[in-house]
Amino acid sequence: MTAVIGPDAWHRPGKLQPIRLTLKLLVDTTSAGISDEIAHTFSYGQMCKDVSELSEGHFRSIDDLTSNLVRIALAKSWPGESLQISFVAPKALLRVEGGLGREVTLRKQWTESEAAKQQIWGWERHAWLVKDLKVACIIGVNPHERLEKQQVTINLEILGEDGKDEGDYKGQNGERKGPWATLVSRVVEPSEFRTLEALAALIARTCLEDFPIPQITVLVEKPSALTFVEGAGVEITRDRSILN
Repeated sequence: MTAVIGPDAWHRPGKLQPIRLTLKLLVDTTSAGISDEIAHTFSYGQMCKDVSELSEGHFRSIDDLTSNLVRIALAKSWPGESLQISFVAPKALLRVEGGLGREVTLRKQWTESEAAKQQIWGWERHAWLVKDLKVACIIGVNPHERLEKQQVTINLEILGEDGKDEGDYKGQNGERKGPWATLVSRVVEPSEFRTLEALAALIARTCLEDFPIPQITVLVEKPSALTFVEGAGVEITRDRSILN
């Protein structure tokens, strides 16, 4: 699908961007598995048709798009107890080959008011993804690796807190998700580490210091490390306790 999800990679407003959307519904398939009857299953074709209402829409951000998808899920009475939403905007950020991602897990809840009992999708877990950021730096222990910069591939999973969306995660300069990639590039390019562990630790600490996020997972890979291997890498997860 395509949609406007805020400014594009060149900071231009109102530009349509390609978006890959993956949806997973947690439903009980026991009856359909026994009967093989269409009446006992849910039409994924109808689900796709429902989502198509969002195509070419104009949204303030990828979170705004997510909220509208949740609204459709409720209005169309999608079944199931849990809904997993995964967006990837492959052209949203410069130098990020895999694009900007958004992952949200929702669980059905009932709320009661004086008027009536109402069903909602409550946010259970949500995160932003920066996929395949390419940066060149000095990294490695071999003599030839100390002479020239080599490209590393960096992936980030930035975990969000319950009840907060992207508007709550601003850096010290008041900016949002795009600067995650900018910030990481700025600290990685002049670095000269021997190990990927030390580089990943620097990235994690820098992001936690500059943004009020609860947790971050950093994956750093060296595509040129081994001749017959796509890459060698290190993945770490850090939370705000490392700042104490």
